[in-house]
Amino acid sequence: MQKNLGFTLIELIIVIILLGTLSAVAAPKFIDLSGDAEEARFRNLAANFKSGVDQVHMAWQIRGQGKAQQDFIDLSGDADAGGDLSVNKYGFPADTRGRSKATDSDNDCLDVFRAVLVSDEIVAAAGGSLDDATYSADLGAQQSCTYTFLKQDSLSFTYYSWTGEVVIN
Repeated sequence: MQKNLGFTLIELIIVIILLGTLSAVAAPKFIDLSGDAEEARFRNLAANFKSGVDQVHMAWQIRGQGKAQQDFIDLSGDADAGGDLSVNKYGFPADTRGRSKATDSDNDCLDVFRAVLVSDEIVAAAGGSLDDATYSADLGAQQSCTYTFLKQDSLSFTYYSWTGEVVIN
């Protein structure tokens, strides 16, 4: 009786075909993970932004002022912030330029982003140069700010400065 010490050519071909089929089915799932990672990064940043807005609002409530305040939080140690953070009459972040206590321009949206987040993300006002930016900041209706993730422009979140609400669009 002869012992079989290996695989036949047909067995090897069948295994190769099965491996090829499995890799063709599985590869697209692994290739698309970078898009999922970018979306997770975006959602994390939006959640951190909301947390920063909430912290500013809590500080406003604790201090008991109950009104809009110019230069409410000292940001002199943060070169990116552009100035001290002002809050609107509802106690939510408004701007850092010391011009108003309301969010009323693309630049104010840019200021709020930079003031409430400690982030390496580069944000630019929608009307400005977006060459190196990761996010654009755009003023919307009722003093809201929409931040769009430029790598996937279908991802954006909106900050409503009258209520402090942050909504992922």
